[in-house]
Amino acid sequence: MHYVVNYTLIGERTKERTAELMALFAVRGSNDSTVAHWVYADGGGGFLIADGSEMDLLYRDALAYSPWMELSATPIINVEDAVPQIVEWVSS
Repeated sequence: MHYVVNYTLIGERTKERTAELMALFAVRGSNDSTVAHWVYADGGGGFLIADGSEMDLLYRDALAYSPWMELSATPIINVEDAVPQIVEWVSS
């Protein structure tokens, strides 16, 4: 299973706090469960697609980044798997 992990930056947006966050990201980087990672152009956060088979990695990252951001994870499936289920539901 895959997840969309949305994150929103919290707290003051000072250069010092941003430097601390970037220093942490430089050390941690993306973990092995990250499939794709995008940043919102407004600078308020971003999202990533993560492989849910490594939930402990996602949780460790959530703990590490929690001073700078709020995170939420939503399970997702691809459209090829979803459409047959939708069609079955509609026709039942």
